[in-house]
Order: sequence, then structure tokens, then C-alpha cells
Amino acid sequence: MRTFAKSRIRYSKQQRMGIFALLGLIVSMEVIGYLVALDQIPDEKIEIPPEILQVYSAAPTHKSTETKILSPFNPNALTEQEWMELGFSQKQVSTILKYKNSLGGNFNSKEQIKNCFVISEKKFVELEPYIQLAPVANSFASSKVNTTYTKFDSKTEKKQIRYTPFNPNEYKVEDWVRIGFSEKQAVSILKYKKSLGGEFKTLEEIQASYVISDEKFREMKPFIVLLKPQVVASPNKKNIEKASTPQKQMSKFNPNELTEEEWKTLGFSEKQVRTIMNYKRSLGGKFESAEILQKCYVISEEKFRELEPFLVFD
Repeated sequence: MRTFAKSRIRYSKQQRMGIFALLGLIVSMEVIGYLVALDQIPDEKIEIPPEILQVYSAAPTHKSTETKILSPFNPNALTEQEWMELGFSQKQVSTILKYKNSLGGNFNSKEQIKNCFVISEKKFVELEPYIQLAPVANSFASSKVNTTYTKFDSKTEKKQIRYTPFNPNEYKVEDWVRIGFSEKQAVSILKYKKSLGGEFKTLEEIQASYVISDEKFREMKPFIVLLKPQVVASPNKKNIEKASTPQKQMSKFNPNELTEEEWKTLGFSEKQVRTIMNYKRSLGGKFESAEILQKCYVISEEKFRELEPFLVFD
């Protein structure tokens, strides 16, 4: 028989095994009892003082990354800040506004907005459903004037106008007023005509006038008669010289390298040349292609066809 620990009490092997089993049983019972008692403890709701809740509710949360919710807007009436709120940088906004000025101060179609090179195709697709162009674009920056023009148009369009065939190059202020335009609009049309060299040569030039809406143009179009000047056969020396003056012989040229004087030699007026140069600056100082040059509203379709064979781009 072996001794258990250092005691003189002697236990047999079976007694030792029984003692260990008894101890294990006692420990197991204690653990089970503790677990059962733990499950029976009812859940108590901890009440948080209202002062602490108020502090937590007033605490600033993380910054919201929500994007600006778009709503219908008129791109001709947006300020620099409002363009930036649409997601453009300050430099992009500056380019957009310069481009708009090169078009006469207003966007007349969504296509013109899409053609602005700082507006990506993805950004245009995002904005397009919300773009609302006013029926008549304005030549003034003030939104009050814009509203006045819009109200004027809505009233005058209700009034039926009896048109007769007319030559817009012969119309004065009172003539334009008679067919539904305000006096300010009539003055703007005459100034625009003057910037084209003093006359409308094509229907496209008339349609491009920023105070003539697409609806108004469609209404007028069937009655517009553009007469080409004819040289009357007479012994008048000036008429003979005018009829016999040879056309200027042109050679290949790069429009990006032309000076203002050289543009004038191509048949453009001083105001037209200034508009072309401003348009070039809005594009970053360079015409990238003939298609971009063609979009300058003071270059008529007929004039562009005349110049196109001689255009050279780097």
C-alpha cells in the first residue's frame, strides 16, 4: 500500500479514485448551479439621464458625403458659385463662362453646352435632364431682366401676329416690335445684325440671334425673304467697278496664327473679329479643328464653306 500525500493515513487505490470522483462531482454541481442562477437573473433596463442623452444628440457626427440633389436649372442664369455647386472647379467655371460669352452671352441649345470642352460627356449626361433653356435668351446678366423678357414673350405669344413676307435686313426697331418683340429685343437684334457686317446672309444667322427663340424663329421662318444684292446695269461708274471687282485669292492658312487685321482681310468686320478672338481665348487660345471653328456663331455656314478648303491646323 502507498501513502497518500505525506499523511500517515493509508488509502487504497479504489478509495483514492472515489475521492477524486466525489470532488469532480461537487465542482460540476457548483458550476451548473451558477449557470442556472445566471439565466434566472431578469434583464434590467438602464436608464440614461436626459442630460447625457442631450449631450450625445448634440454631438457632431461625421461629415455627410451626400452629393448635391440636382433640380431643373437655366444655365444662362447660373452664377459662378452655382456652377461650382454643380461640381465644377473654379477654372472650369471660368472657361464655361468665357465660352458662353463667345456665343453671344447665352447658350441657345443643349448641344452648345455639350460642346464646351471642360464639360465631360459623363457630366453632361448627368446634367442634361435638368437643363432648362429659357425660350428667349437674354443679353443682360441680371436675372430681373431675364424674367421680364420671359414674361413678355409669354404674353406676346398669345397674341396672334399676321405675318407677310419680309426682308429682315430692311426692318427697323418698330418693325421688329410689330411682329412681337420688345423694344430692347429689337435693339439687340439690330446690334447683332451690325456685328455680322450689317446684314443677315442666311437663315442660320437669324436663328443664332440670342433674343430669337426657336419657337419664334419657326413661326417667322416661312415669311423670311433674304434678297441677294444685285448690281443694276447702269453707266454709273461705282456700280461697274463693284461688279467687276475680282474676288480675293486665298491660300492655305492656320486660323490660330491670324492677327485681327488678317481676319479682317478675310471679310470679317471689326466686331466679328473681336468675337472670333474671344471665342478662341475661351477654348484655351487655340482652335483644335475646323468643326470647333465652325461653331463660332459669327462665322456663317456660307462663309465657313468658303474658308474650309484653305484651313490648316497643326
